[in-house]
Amino acid sequence: MRRAVRAALGAVVVLATVTGIGACARIPTSGPVLEGNADVDTQVDIAMLPQGPTPGADPQTIVSGFLGAAAAAATSPKEFQTAREFLTEDVSVTWDAEAAVRVVREAPLAQLTDPGVEIEGADTVEVVVRATTIATVDSVGTYTEVGDPRELGYRFTLVRVGDQWRISVLDDGVIVPANLFANQYRATRLYFPAATDAKSFVPDLRWFPRRQWRSVAVQQVLAGPPEWLQGATQSLVPEGTQLSSASVRESDGEEAVAVRLSEQVSAAPATDRAIIAAQLSATFSEGAGRTVPVDLYSGTNRLAVDAADVTVPGTAGQALAVQDGEIKLVTDGVLETYETTADLSAVGDPTAFAVSPAGSPIVVRDGTDRIVSLGDEGAVEMFEGGDLAAPSVDTFGYVWTSGSTGALRVRDEETDEFSLKPDWLAGRKVISVSVAPEGSRVAVVSEAPSGTQVHVAGIVRDEADKPVSLTPRLSVAAPVDDIEEARWSGSTTLALLTRAADGTSGVWTAGVGGLAGTGGAARQLTGLTDVEQLAAGVTDQGILVITEGGQLEHEETGVWQPFAEDVDLVAYPG
Repeated sequence: MRRAVRAALGAVVVLATVTGIGACARIPTSGPVLEGNADVDTQVDIAMLPQGPTPGADPQTIVSGFLGAAAAAATSPKEFQTAREFLTEDVSVTWDAEAAVRVVREAPLAQLTDPGVEIEGADTVEVVVRATTIATVDSVGTYTEVGDPRELGYRFTLVRVGDQWRISVLDDGVIVPANLFANQYRATRLYFPAATDAKSFVPDLRWFPRRQWRSVAVQQVLAGPPEWLQGATQSLVPEGTQLSSASVRESDGEEAVAVRLSEQVSAAPATDRAIIAAQLSATFSEGAGRTVPVDLYSGTNRLAVDAADVTVPGTAGQALAVQDGEIKLVTDGVLETYETTADLSAVGDPTAFAVSPAGSPIVVRDGTDRIVSLGDEGAVEMFEGGDLAAPSVDTFGYVWTSGSTGALRVRDEETDEFSLKPDWLAGRKVISVSVAPEGSRVAVVSEAPSGTQVHVAGIVRDEADKPVSLTPRLSVAAPVDDIEEARWSGSTTLALLTRAADGTSGVWTAGVGGLAGTGGAARQLTGLTDVEQLAAGVTDQGILVITEGGQLEHEETGVWQPFAEDVDLVAYPG
């Protein structure tokens, strides 16, 4: 049966193009290629041409062939046409292939539910496909890792149609082996304007069938922000606007991509059209090696679109470290003197610190029950209480922490402390908080008797940029246990520090919406077992760790290299 699956999946393989995912510091709609930061991953487009049913094939072979054809449809010119040939006529019409994608660990194995059945004399048989589901992708491309992967049985009923077996009952959606998933589905970042600043873009990672990813990406941008970003971001697309052309094709050379929309888009003001074009340009440009310009059309009429000077998330500045009681700049693998008025001698037991993206203030946790701000006026207490999470300072100057169950504690230097209490944190103690560089998303690690979890939510702010609430959460890295800290290491990537009961530590990377470099699944970085602290930023500088012996290390060509000793703390701005 495994040979049948491989034959169906690998009938014809054509290498089409090589693309990648990257984040740029600034995305205009015209101009030169821009320097990228973090999240870079090479993606290979492989077109797979599936085969239809073989005359006289037994039920197991029919199911295996169907699975192969359905998995290959994301890159096949025939899309799901071949897969439907394995179904009865009425089911081929009602089967919803795009309802969901189930990413499974191993190649699916089709077996008869009753191995003793005599198929020669039967008119109906049942086949079960056993596979371990590790992630799902919903109908709009949202990837979610399964927290407790386990083998499931997917059942298919087959009936005789003439003298051939065809599938008459099955679940909607497709099953795709993990080793094929990244070849068939493209990790694609959509961008939405921040709610309080339309020129600040917030990314949302989705997975779309490779053959039509540009068209689907445009449709999802037009649909507006997903639930977990509603309130933190906005849509400037006029209501009712749709893609009027069946496909969006990649441009040749430096030509603009023509995006043909319905006439509603012409109602958008010129400034909004510029932002909409920039959203699409940012999505099309990732992995293209250049800035891909976009021409917007209302029906057959090309619209005038100005260039929009927009930004995507990026860490402002370099990492800082504390060594021998002094704050130093981490640059090019060495520690250098950092000019600051912050005086660490005012802090008895510095255990964590955060730097404002503006450079000042520097916020330090004293022990575990006090957080102070260090500036020209010395140490100013900001928070007190037990088990305070390491602070995070957002781009608007608000300091975030938590030491209580079900709440985040927030304030800036000029206002009193206030709490954010989203429903999804009820009964959970926050142990880590990290705000994304653009200030519209927050990563939260919380614990309960059932274990630790990582969630990312949008930050809803008022007109003065004060946080007022959090959106529904998105689950990240569900299979990873014992997480104690999360930091942004890419525009849609988190670096996670884990610690097992025996004290052994680990560092993972996980995607907010899937990790592009591994076909979605979170991955553990090798060679790290004694990490005390980690620091990460949306920057090319990479993840930094401090080991138990006080060595500051970074990764070089897959190997962790120490470059400074007796280091107590390290942090990127944010």
